[in-house]
Amino acid sequence: MAMRINTAAFRTDPEPPKRRPKKRSDYLAFLHELPCVVTGRMGVQAAHLSYANVFHGHFGRGKQTKAPDRFALPLCPEEHAAQHAMNERAYWESKGIEPHALANTLFGLWSDFDEPEAITYCTNRIMQGLAVAGRLPSRDSA
Repeated sequence: MAMRINTAAFRTDPEPPKRRPKKRSDYLAFLHELPCVVTGRMGVQAAHLSYANVFHGHFGRGKQTKAPDRFALPLCPEEHAAQHAMNERAYWESKGIEPHALANTLFGLWSDFDEPEAITYCTNRIMQGLAVAGRLPSRDSA
């Protein structure tokens, strides 16, 4: 039996949630244990994504508030400054990274596993992305 889906129920411009998500200081601390998603270097900052991507569940940020912590990525200080110095969407496109998908992946791994395993799985995912992009750091620079 075929089901009929009411397409009118799906909106391309949903309203953002009324309540802001809770802050996740434990997740932000976890991000500091990971390598930079652009360079692979350690010593990162938690870089929040500012622009919305409703497909990935990010409704943007309210005035004078940060984006939800689940949409933060580990960036070395130089890349974090570069992210803020230009159009953020253009920054991520120039790096060949879909930041919302990557943020959801890292947050999901952190949510599903204990910290030692989550660090390993997230680090492996970051390094795989760097390898695909041809930016895997050499052993001398790591």
